[in-house]
Amino acid sequence: MHRIFLLLLLTMALDAANFDNKLSFGLKTTAYNYTERDDKDQILDTEDANIFEVNGFYGSFEYKLQEYSAISYYINLYTSISYGDTDYTGSLLGPGASYGSYSSKTSNAFYEFQVNLKRKVQYTKSSTYSMIGIAYKRWQRDLSSNQKERYYYYFLQVVLGGETNIYKDWSLVLDLTGQLAFNPKMDADFKSSTGQVLNETFKLGTVYTYKIATPLVIPINEQLNFNTKLEYEFTSYGKSNTIYVPNFPNTGDTSSYLEPKSQQKNWHLYAGFELIF
Repeated sequence: MHRIFLLLLLTMALDAANFDNKLSFGLKTTAYNYTERDDKDQILDTEDANIFEVNGFYGSFEYKLQEYSAISYYINLYTSISYGDTDYTGSLLGPGASYGSYSSKTSNAFYEFQVNLKRKVQYTKSSTYSMIGIAYKRWQRDLSSNQKERYYYYFLQVVLGGETNIYKDWSLVLDLTGQLAFNPKMDADFKSSTGQVLNETFKLGTVYTYKIATPLVIPINEQLNFNTKLEYEFTSYGKSNTIYVPNFPNTGDTSSYLEPKSQQKNWHLYAGFELIF
């Protein structure tokens, strides 16, 4: 996926001829909150991290396809990768375990890739835009050396936004995003204390996300901007199907497992540069 993104970026960059295209890159950090709940809405476990504990980078490329008077169309490519440890509070897998009886550190990796079609309407000192796209998201969650989870899915997204001048050439943006996953899954790898290994794929319920962001654009010169953005992200994961496993963990009985419903409530802070060419 990285190679496809870089190839498309390079191909369109070579074709660019004026100041209608943008290449953005920078750093991001996340204040992270994740909560799993049972059917009675009781907390099963949580993951938390303060700002600067989950960090990564992002990059995007925007290429103008066509212009009709004040209306322009673009292809927009975006990717981000983040890594970091979160504080886990929950319980060990097994009967009678209760929330808060166990705590540890979880290692996380987050990947996202997007391809969007953008429509922009330019006014004298402001603009509005909309985007529709398809994307892929992956979250690797290593709770311990014996328990690993991988969430992954494609999703459709719609973005609505507006930009206006607030001071000299500085611009403030309001950006609203909605995402809906299709065929979301979670792979679980678990090794019991007796050495038995469980490798299963769970089909998650409905997964959706909404984001609210306020980017600030500060021009440095005609071809370079400094960008910063504060973003709130909410994601809901629906409860998965139930999987029945005989004689695990080594009890002689059939055990049932599922991935409970959960939510992410994250704050992201971005800072980087935008090249215009």
